[in-house]
Amino acid sequence: MTKISDVAKKTGYSITTISRAINDHPYVSDKAKKKIFDAMRELDYYPNNVAQQLRGKRTKLIGVIISFITNPFFTHLVDAIDKTAFQAGYQIVVLQTLEEAGREKKFIEMLKKHQLDGLIMTSLDDDSPEVLKLIEQGKIVVCNRYLGDQNIPVIRIDEKKATYEAAYYLLAKGYKKIAYVSGNKQSRIHNDSRFLGYLQALKEFNIEMDLAHLFLSRLSVTDGRSTLIDMLALGDNRPDAILVISDEVASGILSQCHVLNIRVPDQFAIIGFDDQPTAEVMYPGLTTVRQPIKEMGRYVAEVMISHIEHKSLPQAPELTTKLVIRGTT
Repeated sequence: MTKISDVAKKTGYSITTISRAINDHPYVSDKAKKKIFDAMRELDYYPNNVAQQLRGKRTKLIGVIISFITNPFFTHLVDAIDKTAFQAGYQIVVLQTLEEAGREKKFIEMLKKHQLDGLIMTSLDDDSPEVLKLIEQGKIVVCNRYLGDQNIPVIRIDEKKATYEAAYYLLAKGYKKIAYVSGNKQSRIHNDSRFLGYLQALKEFNIEMDLAHLFLSRLSVTDGRSTLIDMLALGDNRPDAILVISDEVASGILSQCHVLNIRVPDQFAIIGFDDQPTAEVMYPGLTTVRQPIKEMGRYVAEVMISHIEHKSLPQAPELTTKLVIRGTT
């Protein structure tokens, strides 16, 4: 196990100077700090005052990394994780990334410093060797989304099947110009199973995807409102149906339809994703893909705790989705 004395030996600085650098003391120069931190990373040394005080005892804390705490999907997922963890004697710490890589990196370092017993990641963008090793060791459990091409365990629904069924439903009803609206980024879209399900349905109806009907990085109600404006700007090429990978964004589109006196589903059909409680009370009610959010949350918490306590993994539930038909189609 690497010690602070190893860092001192490698850098030539005293243990006192290294401790001051770790605590961001103003008397240590930026040049010295860089050399020390580079050596710490190279030696895989992470100071851990909490762990030293506990002397090997568990923290009973599980971190849950989410992108946006304001997204109702994560609210319900975290609720299920928390209830399951609490019953087993653990507390959860909600860690919001705002889709900033620097935040995610800091949270992973909390795990490496043993400030957390385990880390649940509700989406994985950083599939570096370091993170993959932590997943292999059972210190990180991934659920909901991973858009990379590594063979890692992810607790999730059959995303491709879910969007295929939703797009197929619209096509079978006679819609031809189906827009795809996602919070995903351009750089990741072609690894996205949900997008691939949408493409598969189009292919079966011999329809080529129109890039003008692809709307990415749409995450909020406000994004939904602006998305409808963008669609209307397409004129005669505007979509006649919209597959939205978020009920939150879909609600923004629907509310803007009311503002502009656009009849749904006569002029636009809309399908959302998640089946959040608000989907049923919208007017008209939102047709959406129901995810088993509670089941997913319970199971990922059980898996995380099993890894922490070195127990056999629980039996995986069947995480099936369902297209819930309401008034927007």
